[in-house]
Amino acid sequence: MTISALWLRSHLILNHIPMLWAVFAFVLYYYGTIKKNGDIQKAALLGFTFTAILAWVVFRSGLTAAKYVPGLPLISLDYIYEHEQWAQKTLWAMYAAGAIAALGVIKMWLKRQLHGIFFIFFSIVAVAAISLTAITSDIGAKIANQGIRPRSILTESTKYEQYRENRKKNGTIQSDKTPVSNEQAIKPADAPD
Repeated sequence: MTISALWLRSHLILNHIPMLWAVFAFVLYYYGTIKKNGDIQKAALLGFTFTAILAWVVFRSGLTAAKYVPGLPLISLDYIYEHEQWAQKTLWAMYAAGAIAALGVIKMWLKRQLHGIFFIFFSIVAVAAISLTAITSDIGAKIANQGIRPRSILTESTKYEQYRENRKKNGTIQSDKTPVSNEQAIKPADAPD
């Protein structure tokens, strides 16, 4: 595996963690608030602080991956650019939510109670960060997946079912995996010349 492939895989693996953890931490914080359990609230706020730090790692891996991905077939440069623009907004929202969460943890360690204003303010910023994460993820998925881009027309195909049946009958058959290099983009088989 090359370094460029490692960056791309790292980005694709890591980007799910802040998105899912932010939702989990927010729900956990809400639960801790309802149950009036400071330990649960503190754990959730620490989780959100960690999420903000991890969001920076995801963003940096995405910037590096963007240098190598455009040479691959069926990649949309428009979606890469749009994904990066939304990722920057998401990163700042995550920083804001993480900073507010860190302040809440510090306040709780100082044995001070979090007031309703903190809950409302943190909730607004956290929901905004989570929403931006969802938008950024949706655009990121469209970079290489033509099937989910607007105006895509999908037609049902039996190719995979036929492949699976042949594989079951004949055991291991010759792979149809095509190595892809971003130095020389490969056209899809059905693309016009």
